[in-house]
Amino acid sequence: MTNRISRRTLLGTASAAAAATLIPATARNALAAGTSGNPIIIGHQCELTGWDSATGFWRDKAAKGLSDWINQNGGIAGRPVKLITVDTKSDVDAGVDQLRHLLLEENVDFVIGSEISSIALASNKVANENKTLYMTMSTSEGTTAKGNAVPYQFRMTTNSAATAAGAAQKFVASVAKRWTTLYSDIKWGQSERDWWQKGVSAAGGEAISSVALPVDAPDLLPFVAQSDQSAEGIYIPVLNALQAIQLIRNSGLDQKIVLAGLSFSLFDYRELGSVGEGIFGVETAPLLLKDAPSIEMAAIYKALGIDNNGIEIAGGKAVGSSMVLGIAQSLGFLKANVEQSGWKTKGDTAALIKHAETVTNYSKGALFPLGDVTMRPQDHQAFMDIYLLQIRNGVLSKFAVAAKESTIYATDVDLTKE
Repeated sequence: MTNRISRRTLLGTASAAAAATLIPATARNALAAGTSGNPIIIGHQCELTGWDSATGFWRDKAAKGLSDWINQNGGIAGRPVKLITVDTKSDVDAGVDQLRHLLLEENVDFVIGSEISSIALASNKVANENKTLYMTMSTSEGTTAKGNAVPYQFRMTTNSAATAAGAAQKFVASVAKRWTTLYSDIKWGQSERDWWQKGVSAAGGEAISSVALPVDAPDLLPFVAQSDQSAEGIYIPVLNALQAIQLIRNSGLDQKIVLAGLSFSLFDYRELGSVGEGIFGVETAPLLLKDAPSIEMAAIYKALGIDNNGIEIAGGKAVGSSMVLGIAQSLGFLKANVEQSGWKTKGDTAALIKHAETVTNYSKGALFPLGDVTMRPQDHQAFMDIYLLQIRNGVLSKFAVAAKESTIYATDVDLTKE
Protein backbone atom coordinates (compact mmCIF):
# COMPACT_ATOMS: atom_id res chain seq x y z
CA MET A 1 0.00 0.00 0.00
CA THR A 2 1.26 3.48 -0.84
CA ASN A 3 0.17 6.41 1.26
CA ARG A 4 0.42 10.17 1.04
CA ILE A 5 0.80 12.45 4.03
CA SER A 6 -1.67 15.26 3.45
CA ARG A 7 -1.52 18.82 4.62
CA ARG A 8 -4.16 18.06 7.25
CA THR A 9 -1.87 15.52 8.89
CA LEU A 10 0.82 18.12 9.54
CA LEU A 11 0.45 21.28 11.57
CA GLY A 12 -2.92 22.27 10.19
CA THR A 13 -3.31 24.80 7.46
CA ALA A 14 -0.51 27.14 6.44
CA SER A 15 -2.56 30.13 7.46
CA ALA A 16 -3.01 28.78 10.97
CA ALA A 17 0.71 28.07 11.19
CA ALA A 18 1.55 31.57 10.05
CA ALA A 19 -0.88 33.03 12.53
CA ALA A 20 0.68 31.04 15.36
CA THR A 21 3.94 32.93 14.95
CA LEU A 22 2.11 36.20 15.59
CA ILE A 23 0.34 35.15 18.79
CA PRO A 24 1.61 36.86 21.97
CA ALA A 25 3.68 34.69 24.31
CA THR A 26 0.92 34.40 26.92
CA ALA A 27 -1.53 33.13 24.34
CA ARG A 28 1.03 30.69 22.94
CA ASN A 29 1.53 29.26 26.43
CA ALA A 30 -2.19 28.71 26.66
CA LEU A 31 -2.10 26.82 23.36
CA ALA A 32 0.77 24.68 24.60
CA ALA A 33 -1.35 23.76 27.60
CA GLY A 34 -3.63 21.98 25.15
CA THR A 35 -1.12 19.13 24.98
CA SER A 36 -1.29 16.36 27.54
CA GLY A 37 0.40 13.15 28.60
CA ASN A 38 4.07 12.27 28.78
CA PRO A 39 6.28 14.24 26.41
CA ILE A 40 7.73 12.74 23.27
CA ILE A 41 11.46 13.18 23.82
CA ILE A 42 13.56 14.07 20.78
CA GLY A 43 17.33 14.16 21.12
CA HIS A 44 19.35 16.46 18.89
CA GLN A 45 22.96 15.45 18.21
CA CYS A 46 24.22 18.82 17.02
CA GLU A 47 27.48 20.59 16.19
CA LEU A 48 27.26 23.51 18.62
CA THR A 49 31.04 24.00 18.73
CA GLY A 50 34.00 22.98 16.59
CA TRP A 51 34.60 23.43 12.88
CA ASP A 52 30.98 22.68 11.85
CA SER A 53 29.36 24.99 14.38
CA ALA A 54 28.20 27.38 11.64
CA THR A 55 25.75 24.80 10.32
CA GLY A 56 25.02 23.64 13.85
CA PHE A 57 23.88 27.14 14.79
CA TRP A 58 21.04 26.93 12.28
CA ARG A 59 20.09 23.35 13.07
CA ASP A 60 19.96 24.19 16.77
CA LYS A 61 17.92 27.34 16.17
CA ALA A 62 15.51 25.51 13.87
CA ALA A 63 15.07 22.49 16.14
CA LYS A 64 14.35 24.62 19.20
CA GLY A 65 12.12 27.09 17.40
CA LEU A 66 10.11 24.50 15.51
CA SER A 67 9.73 22.22 18.54
CA ASP A 68 8.22 25.20 20.37
CA TRP A 69 6.06 25.88 17.34
CA ILE A 70 4.79 22.29 17.29
CA ASN A 71 3.92 22.53 20.99
CA GLN A 72 2.07 25.79 20.37
CA ASN A 73 -0.05 23.98 17.80
CA GLY A 74 -1.10 20.86 19.70
CA GLY A 75 2.14 18.90 19.90
CA ILE A 76 2.53 15.51 18.25
CA ALA A 77 -0.57 13.33 18.63
CA GLY A 78 -1.65 15.75 21.35
CA ARG A 79 1.51 15.18 23.37
CA PRO A 80 4.16 17.83 24.05
CA VAL A 81 7.60 17.59 22.49
CA LYS A 82 10.65 17.78 24.74
CA LEU A 83 13.88 18.56 22.88
CA ILE A 84 17.24 17.62 24.41
CA THR A 85 20.25 18.99 22.54
CA VAL A 86 23.84 17.78 22.95
CA ASP A 87 27.08 19.08 21.46
CA THR A 88 29.19 16.76 19.29
CA LYS A 89 32.01 19.34 19.32
CA SER A 90 32.38 18.42 15.62
CA ASP A 91 34.30 15.34 16.79
CA VAL A 92 33.51 11.67 16.15
CA ASP A 93 34.31 10.33 19.62
CA ALA A 94 32.51 13.17 21.39
CA GLY A 95 29.57 12.86 19.01
CA VAL A 96 29.09 9.14 19.64
CA ASP A 97 29.50 9.62 23.40
CA GLN A 98 26.80 12.30 23.33
CA LEU A 99 24.51 10.01 21.33
CA ARG A 100 24.93 7.29 23.95
CA HIS A 101 24.07 9.88 26.60
CA LEU A 102 20.83 10.65 24.75
CA LEU A 103 19.97 6.98 24.32
CA LEU A 104 20.98 5.55 27.69
CA GLU A 105 20.62 8.42 30.15
CA GLU A 106 18.00 10.70 28.62
CA ASN A 107 16.01 7.76 27.17
CA VAL A 108 15.01 9.75 24.11
CA ASP A 109 12.33 8.42 21.80
CA PHE A 110 13.89 9.72 18.57
CA VAL A 111 17.14 11.39 17.51
CA ILE A 112 17.84 14.09 14.95
CA GLY A 113 21.40 13.24 14.06
CA SER A 114 24.70 14.86 13.19
CA GLU A 115 25.45 16.69 9.95
CA ILE A 116 29.06 15.43 9.89
CA SER A 117 29.32 12.23 7.86
CA SER A 118 31.94 10.53 10.02
CA ILE A 119 29.86 11.11 13.16
CA ALA A 120 26.65 10.02 11.42
CA LEU A 121 28.26 6.83 10.08
CA ALA A 122 29.44 5.89 13.57
CA SER A 123 26.14 6.87 15.17
CA ASN A 124 23.46 5.30 13.01
CA LYS A 125 24.53 1.77 13.91
CA VAL A 126 24.55 2.65 17.62
CA ALA A 127 21.02 4.02 17.31
CA ASN A 128 19.97 0.97 15.31
CA GLU A 129 21.26 -1.38 18.02
CA ASN A 130 19.30 0.66 20.55
CA LYS A 131 16.20 0.48 18.33
CA THR A 132 15.92 4.27 18.31
CA LEU A 133 14.92 6.04 15.10
CA TYR A 134 17.80 8.22 13.88
CA MET A 135 17.01 11.08 11.50
CA THR A 136 20.41 11.68 9.93
CA MET A 137 21.38 15.14 8.75
CA SER A 138 24.52 13.90 6.99
CA THR A 139 24.64 14.65 3.25
CA SER A 140 27.16 11.97 2.29
CA GLU A 141 25.45 9.49 -0.02
CA GLY A 142 27.30 6.66 1.72
CA THR A 143 25.27 7.20 4.90
CA THR A 144 22.27 5.47 3.34
CA ALA A 145 24.18 3.15 0.99
CA LYS A 146 25.07 -0.54 1.24
CA GLY A 147 27.05 -1.24 4.38
CA ASN A 148 25.74 1.81 6.21
CA ALA A 149 21.98 1.86 5.63
CA VAL A 150 20.09 0.55 8.67
CA PRO A 151 16.36 0.13 9.33
CA TYR A 152 16.26 2.67 12.17
CA GLN A 153 17.67 5.50 10.04
CA PHE A 154 15.82 7.89 7.70
CA ARG A 155 17.11 10.97 5.89
CA MET A 156 14.77 13.87 5.17
CA THR A 157 17.42 16.05 3.59
CA THR A 158 19.34 15.55 0.34
CA ASN A 159 22.75 13.95 -0.24
CA SER A 160 25.80 14.18 -2.50
CA ALA A 161 24.46 11.76 -5.10
CA ALA A 162 21.12 13.54 -5.41
CA THR A 163 22.52 17.06 -5.58
CA ALA A 164 25.18 16.08 -8.10
CA ALA A 165 22.68 14.28 -10.32
CA GLY A 166 20.30 17.22 -10.45
CA ALA A 167 22.79 20.09 -10.41
CA ALA A 168 25.23 18.67 -12.95
CA GLN A 169 22.56 18.56 -15.64
CA LYS A 170 21.77 22.24 -15.18
CA PHE A 171 25.35 23.46 -14.82
CA VAL A 172 26.74 21.48 -17.75
CA ALA A 173 23.95 22.77 -19.96
CA SER A 174 24.23 26.43 -18.99
CA VAL A 175 27.52 27.18 -17.22
CA ALA A 176 30.47 25.00 -18.31
CA LYS A 177 31.29 21.71 -20.08
CA ARG A 178 34.76 20.95 -18.68
CA TRP A 179 35.14 20.62 -14.91
CA THR A 180 37.82 20.09 -12.30
CA THR A 181 37.13 19.38 -8.63
CA LEU A 182 38.87 20.69 -5.51
CA TYR A 183 37.65 18.58 -2.59
CA SER A 184 38.26 18.06 1.11
CA ASP A 185 39.97 14.70 1.51
CA ILE A 186 37.34 13.21 3.81
CA LYS A 187 34.35 10.92 3.24
CA TRP A 188 31.98 13.76 2.36
CA GLY A 189 34.41 15.43 -0.05
CA GLN A 190 35.26 12.13 -1.72
CA SER A 191 31.57 11.29 -2.12
CA GLU A 192 30.86 14.72 -3.62
CA ARG A 193 33.80 14.34 -6.03
CA ASP A 194 32.73 10.90 -7.22
CA TRP A 195 29.06 11.75 -7.72
CA TRP A 196 29.80 15.10 -9.34
CA GLN A 197 32.09 13.44 -11.88
CA LYS A 198 29.40 10.85 -12.63
CA GLY A 199 26.79 13.58 -13.00
CA VAL A 200 28.94 15.70 -15.30
CA SER A 201 29.70 12.72 -17.55
CA ALA A 202 26.04 11.68 -17.65
CA ALA A 203 25.09 15.23 -18.65
CA GLY A 204 27.52 15.22 -21.57
CA GLY A 205 30.29 17.20 -19.91
CA GLU A 206 33.87 16.33 -19.02
CA ALA A 207 35.24 15.78 -15.52
CA ILE A 208 38.90 16.22 -16.39
CA SER A 209 40.70 16.25 -13.02
CA SER A 210 40.47 16.53 -9.24
CA VAL A 211 42.72 17.78 -6.44
CA ALA A 212 42.48 16.60 -2.82
CA LEU A 213 42.78 19.28 -0.13
CA PRO A 214 44.05 17.90 3.22
CA VAL A 215 41.74 19.10 5.98
CA ASP A 216 44.68 19.89 8.26
CA ALA A 217 46.81 21.73 5.68
CA PRO A 218 47.92 25.11 7.08
CA ASP A 219 48.16 26.55 3.57
CA LEU A 220 45.84 25.55 0.73
CA LEU A 221 47.61 27.62 -1.93
CA PRO A 222 49.94 24.81 -3.15
CA PHE A 223 46.91 22.59 -3.68
CA VAL A 224 44.79 25.26 -5.34
CA ALA A 225 47.72 25.90 -7.68
CA GLN A 226 47.37 22.31 -8.94
CA SER A 227 43.92 23.09 -10.32
CA ASP A 228 43.62 22.39 -14.06
CA GLN A 229 43.43 25.81 -15.69
CA SER A 230 42.01 24.33 -18.88
CA ALA A 231 38.79 23.58 -17.01
CA GLU A 232 35.89 25.96 -17.53
CA GLY A 233 34.39 25.26 -14.12
CA ILE A 234 35.59 24.30 -10.64
CA TYR A 235 33.42 22.22 -8.32
CA ILE A 236 34.32 22.77 -4.65
CA PRO A 237 33.21 20.37 -1.91
CA VAL A 238 35.48 21.76 0.83
CA LEU A 239 35.02 22.57 4.50
CA ASN A 240 36.80 25.93 4.33
CA ALA A 241 35.00 27.15 1.21
CA LEU A 242 35.49 30.81 2.10
CA GLN A 243 39.29 30.47 2.12
CA ALA A 244 39.33 28.28 -0.99
CA ILE A 245 37.32 30.77 -3.05
CA GLN A 246 39.46 33.68 -1.91
CA LEU A 247 42.63 31.79 -2.86
CA ILE A 248 41.27 30.82 -6.27
CA ARG A 249 40.30 34.37 -7.16
CA ASN A 250 43.43 35.92 -5.64
CA SER A 251 45.48 33.48 -7.73
CA GLY A 252 43.99 34.99 -10.86
CA LEU A 253 41.84 31.98 -11.75
CA ASP A 254 38.56 33.13 -13.26
CA GLN A 255 36.72 29.87 -13.96
CA LYS A 256 33.11 29.44 -12.94
CA ILE A 257 32.89 28.14 -9.36
CA VAL A 258 30.17 25.89 -7.93
CA LEU A 259 30.09 25.12 -4.22
CA ALA A 260 28.98 21.59 -3.39
CA GLY A 261 25.68 20.76 -1.74
CA LEU A 262 24.59 22.93 1.19
CA SER A 263 27.98 24.67 1.48
CA PHE A 264 26.44 28.13 1.85
CA SER A 265 25.45 27.03 5.37
CA LEU A 266 29.14 26.81 6.30
CA PHE A 267 29.64 30.58 6.22
CA ASP A 268 27.89 33.88 5.56
CA TYR A 269 28.19 34.41 1.81
CA ARG A 270 28.55 38.17 2.32
CA GLU A 271 32.01 37.57 3.82
CA LEU A 272 33.26 36.88 0.29
CA GLY A 273 32.80 40.48 -0.72
CA SER A 274 33.58 41.23 -4.34
CA VAL A 275 35.35 37.88 -4.96
CA GLY A 276 32.03 36.14 -4.38
CA GLU A 277 30.33 37.71 -7.38
CA GLY A 278 29.13 34.99 -9.74
CA ILE A 279 29.76 32.06 -7.36
CA PHE A 280 27.16 29.28 -7.60
CA GLY A 281 25.86 26.96 -4.89
CA VAL A 282 23.58 23.94 -4.54
CA GLU A 283 20.97 24.06 -1.75
CA THR A 284 17.64 22.54 -0.80
CA ALA A 285 16.15 25.97 -0.11
CA PRO A 286 16.82 29.52 -1.32
CA LEU A 287 17.58 32.31 1.13
CA LEU A 288 15.22 34.91 -0.32
CA LEU A 289 11.54 34.21 0.27
CA LYS A 290 10.71 35.69 -3.14
CA ASP A 291 12.76 32.93 -4.79
CA ALA A 292 10.30 30.28 -3.59
CA PRO A 293 7.05 32.02 -2.66
CA SER A 294 5.59 29.94 0.16
CA ILE A 295 3.27 30.92 2.97
CA GLU A 296 4.65 27.95 4.89
CA MET A 297 8.31 29.00 4.54
CA ALA A 298 7.40 32.58 5.43
CA ALA A 299 5.80 31.28 8.64
CA ILE A 300 8.95 29.32 9.51
CA TYR A 301 11.14 32.36 8.88
CA LYS A 302 8.92 34.47 11.11
CA ALA A 303 8.92 31.84 13.85
CA LEU A 304 12.73 31.75 13.79
CA GLY A 305 13.22 35.51 13.58
CA ILE A 306 14.46 35.61 9.98
CA ASP A 307 13.48 38.40 7.58
CA ASN A 308 12.28 38.04 3.98
CA ASN A 309 15.86 38.43 2.70
CA GLY A 310 17.07 35.46 4.71
CA ILE A 311 18.83 37.49 7.40
CA GLU A 312 18.50 36.75 11.11
CA ILE A 313 16.87 39.78 12.68
CA ALA A 314 18.62 39.53 16.05
CA GLY A 315 22.13 38.59 14.96
CA GLY A 316 22.34 39.69 11.33
CA LYS A 317 23.53 36.32 10.01
CA ALA A 318 22.58 35.00 6.57
CA VAL A 319 20.35 31.98 7.13
CA GLY A 320 21.55 28.44 6.55
CA SER A 321 18.31 27.74 4.72
CA SER A 322 19.09 24.12 3.84
CA MET A 323 19.79 23.35 7.50
CA VAL A 324 16.46 24.88 8.51
CA LEU A 325 14.59 22.89 5.86
CA GLY A 326 16.26 19.62 6.86
CA ILE A 327 15.24 20.06 10.48
CA ALA A 328 11.69 21.07 9.53
CA GLN A 329 11.23 18.03 7.30
CA SER A 330 12.74 15.68 9.91
CA LEU A 331 10.26 16.96 12.50
CA GLY A 332 7.49 16.77 9.92
CA PHE A 333 8.35 13.14 9.22
CA LEU A 334 8.26 12.27 12.92
CA LYS A 335 4.98 14.10 13.52
CA ALA A 336 3.24 12.55 10.54
CA ASN A 337 4.35 8.99 11.19
CA VAL A 338 3.79 9.05 14.94
CA GLU A 339 0.24 10.24 14.36
CA GLN A 340 -0.59 7.93 11.45
CA SER A 341 1.02 4.78 12.86
CA GLY A 342 -0.48 5.15 16.32
CA TRP A 343 2.95 5.20 17.98
CA LYS A 344 2.80 5.46 21.79
CA THR A 345 6.18 4.29 23.12
CA LYS A 346 9.59 3.19 21.82
CA GLY A 347 8.21 -0.33 21.68
CA ASP A 348 6.10 0.87 18.74
CA THR A 349 9.01 2.25 16.71
CA ALA A 350 9.49 -0.87 14.58
CA ALA A 351 5.84 -0.63 13.53
CA LEU A 352 6.27 3.10 12.84
CA ILE A 353 9.18 2.30 10.50
CA LYS A 354 7.15 -0.26 8.59
CA HIS A 355 4.35 2.26 8.27
CA ALA A 356 6.78 4.95 7.09
CA GLU A 357 8.01 2.61 4.37
CA THR A 358 4.51 2.72 2.87
CA VAL A 359 4.46 6.53 2.77
CA THR A 360 6.17 7.60 -0.44
CA ASN A 361 5.02 11.22 -0.59
CA TYR A 362 4.78 14.08 1.89
CA SER A 363 2.60 16.88 0.58
CA LYS A 364 3.58 20.53 0.85
CA GLY A 365 2.58 21.82 4.25
CA ALA A 366 3.73 23.58 7.38
CA LEU A 367 6.82 21.41 7.92
CA PHE A 368 7.31 20.60 4.22
CA PRO A 369 7.21 24.24 3.10
CA LEU A 370 8.77 24.06 -0.37
CA GLY A 371 6.74 21.35 -2.02
CA ASP A 372 6.12 17.64 -2.07
CA VAL A 373 8.92 15.37 -0.84
CA THR A 374 9.35 11.81 -2.11
CA MET A 375 10.54 9.10 0.28
CA ARG A 376 12.17 5.99 -1.20
CA PRO A 377 11.39 3.08 1.12
CA GLN A 378 14.30 0.88 0.05
CA ASP A 379 17.04 3.11 1.53
CA HIS A 380 14.89 5.55 3.56
CA GLN A 381 16.14 8.47 1.45
CA ALA A 382 14.05 11.56 0.67
CA PHE A 383 14.13 13.45 -2.62
CA MET A 384 13.15 17.08 -3.12
CA ASP A 385 13.69 19.96 -5.52
CA ILE A 386 17.22 21.36 -5.50
CA TYR A 387 17.85 25.11 -5.72
CA LEU A 388 20.85 26.34 -7.68
CA LEU A 389 21.85 29.72 -6.29
CA GLN A 390 24.24 32.41 -7.49
CA ILE A 391 25.68 35.57 -5.95
CA ARG A 392 24.61 38.42 -8.23
CA ASN A 393 25.06 42.06 -7.33
CA GLY A 394 26.10 40.95 -3.88
CA VAL A 395 22.94 38.93 -3.19
CA LEU A 396 22.60 35.14 -3.13
CA SER A 397 19.55 34.43 -5.27
CA LYS A 398 17.95 31.68 -7.34
CA PHE A 399 19.65 30.75 -10.62
CA ALA A 400 17.62 27.64 -11.45
CA VAL A 401 15.73 24.74 -9.89
CA ALA A 402 16.52 21.07 -10.46
CA ALA A 403 13.28 19.13 -10.09
CA LYS A 404 13.35 16.31 -7.56
CA GLU A 405 12.85 13.77 -10.33
CA SER A 406 16.26 14.71 -11.75
CA THR A 407 17.97 14.00 -8.42
CA ILE A 408 16.89 10.37 -8.07
CA TYR A 409 19.70 7.83 -8.42
CA ALA A 410 19.78 4.03 -8.11
CA THR A 411 20.07 2.45 -4.68
CA ASP A 412 21.95 -0.73 -3.78
CA VAL A 413 19.96 -1.66 -0.67
CA ASP A 414 16.41 -2.69 0.24
CA LEU A 415 15.61 -2.13 3.89
CA THR A 416 11.98 -3.15 3.36
CA LYS A 417 13.15 -6.78 3.30
CA GLU A 418 14.81 -6.58 6.71
